[in-house]
Amino acid sequence: MLRPRLIVSLLVDRQLHLVKTTAFHQRHYLGDPLNAAYVFSGYEVDELLVFDIDATPEGRSIPLRFVEALARFTSVPLAVGGGIRSLAHIHDLLALGVEKVVLSAALVDGLSFLEEAVARFGSSTITVALTLHSGSTAGPLACFGRPGPANPGQPLLPLALACQAAGAGELVLHDSRREGTRSGFDVALLAALNEQLTIPLVALGGCGDHSHIDALLSASPLSGVAAGSLFAYAPSSREVLLNYPHTGRWLEGHLPALAEVWG
Repeated sequence: MLRPRLIVSLLVDRQLHLVKTTAFHQRHYLGDPLNAAYVFSGYEVDELLVFDIDATPEGRSIPLRFVEALARFTSVPLAVGGGIRSLAHIHDLLALGVEKVVLSAALVDGLSFLEEAVARFGSSTITVALTLHSGSTAGPLACFGRPGPANPGQPLLPLALACQAAGAGELVLHDSRREGTRSGFDVALLAALNEQLTIPLVALGGCGDHSHIDALLSASPLSGVAAGSLFAYAPSSREVLLNYPHTGRWLEGHLPALAEVWG
């Protein structure tokens, strides 16, 4: 089995500033996203996952000019999301060299757009992001886009399976309860979900140090682990320090311990 990807998650706001949030709130300015993309490209990261967090609330899409500049500043795989609601916009993003587009809020009213996008561009280019935000007696709830009174969510497993059946090539589960907290992943939930899926699953939200990655991958062979705080802050602080482990060396030391899980 292919080794899991370590993915850097970058958030940009309406001013195209690089920011970090906690539970989708408490924005902390980090700097210039193009500079960050250039730095992480130099580290040869496995992938960059870039979200425009103000695009959907403002009724627009992630700016093409920004994505074009972003693609020029990095040579690593690039996935982008934020307000993507049309096949034309997906086409334009892919034409700029983006490897994957991430759909979320556009699917609130149904999965027909996902099906159309997959039919047009192929499942390998279409990722779906689900926001995990609370639990109920029926189990964990997830939604497309930001949770709220008008978007309370649905049971996670049926929603994830519906995305898979509609053709999604990959699923990103963004845990809004843990996002920015550096408290670790919900390992049991992610492992259980990964066992039910046949498409790649990426965990996002809660990663604070490498032990959290170890714990998750020891429990289940997820396709990817995404993080923002881990790569943006110095350990145990909110001082900005862009960093990334040499994934080849780091994972090589962990492969023996994870071999039984990965098969």
